[in-house]
Amino acid sequence: MRRYATRSSHFMDAYRHGLDGKQAIWAAKKYRGHRVLPQTILDEVSKAGK
Repeated sequence: MRRYATRSSHFMDAYRHGLDGKQAIWAAKKYRGHRVLPQTILDEVSKAGK
């Protein structure tokens, strides 16, 4: 149950940052150990070309 809640919070935070579905999946995999994504996620997504 906790795993689902953490994964859901990753996706909600990614959508809040303005990422689409594919980018949200990439970000959730990259930042597995954190409950929220860092503020610099938009820069990292643009560098990675996702």
